Amino acid sequence: MRTFSFVAHGFRTARRHPRLVMIVWLAPLIPALILTGLIASNLGPTLGRSLFSQGILDGSAFTVFMEFRTSPADALAPLMGRGILVMGVLSLLVQIILSAGIVEVLVGPGPPNPFLTGIRCNTARFLRSALVFLVPTAVAAAAAGLTVKGAGLLAEHFADGRWDLAGIAAAGVVFIVLWAPADLAYDLSRVAAVRHDHTSMLRGFFRALMVILKKPGTFVPLYLVFLALPLLLLALYSAFRQPWTPGTIFAIVFLALIHQIVMAIRAFFKIGFWAAEAEVFRDLGQPPFCRGKRMARLGFLQPDEAGQGEVDLGLATADPN
Repeated sequence: MRTFSFVAHGFRTARRHPRLVMIVWLAPLIPALILTGLIASNLGPTLGRSLFSQGILDGSAFTVFMEFRTSPADALAPLMGRGILVMGVLSLLVQIILSAGIVEVLVGPGPPNPFLTGIRCNTARFLRSALVFLVPTAVAAAAAGLTVKGAGLLAEHFADGRWDLAGIAAAGVVFIVLWAPADLAYDLSRVAAVRHDHTSMLRGFFRALMVILKKPGTFVPLYLVFLALPLLLLALYSAFRQPWTPGTIFAIVFLALIHQIVMAIRAFFKIGFWAAEAEVFRDLGQPPFCRGKRMARLGFLQPDEAGQGEVDLGLATADPN
């Protein structure tokens, strides 16, 4: 299947870019360490060597945490509310900025320092693309919420809690079915924008979406792989993590090391998936999804580099490299 050739190419490309993998691995680690340090500075003096801390080591972390949140010693409200929201927004911005550099490295014309060049040249259009992507994301989330609500009404009507569970599962399916094509279009439009140095992100999104909907045989298996590999990695980690609770410094450090290995593998997957999408884009003929309407109408011409006539710059898709 072509899907596995695309993914294999993506992973081979990721192996050739260990620095990109390291950057993607460190990006969520640093804000997580900051947030964890703030929480630890609040929890440490209160819990110390108390029975609460012993309960955490025994595996009752959730119960202990909820009791702490309702106690007078709790001072986590700024961190658990606005703090997490601010960290989430900052993390999203960081991911968009990093993507601007990653895509430049993978599909750009190859200027000096392509990662930094990509951040400088692509961040603004990637931010506009993210605003476009928020709309289908909100639609998919609303549809999933309505599905859960409908299942809840059925559970009340039939007095059967299994409808709630079925509603949650159905909501996940509804969200993925609506969101996955938009997610792929979001990525492909950004790849096209960098490859051709175009800036019409709204048109690019819908042009890419139309191509994706017309080629389900290519994109459905690809996205299933994108979903399955991280879920399989998470399942393996959960199977390793679930049976035991670390109770010593050595065990805690060992668990943290294993967790960071998992995060590094996820970062490798991310670079591999970007490279796989770039390969799909090349297989499609590198269509100029983000070409502006005015550029397409003018269709201006100039001699090609080989001196073999003229080419339409708005439609040319050959790889100069």
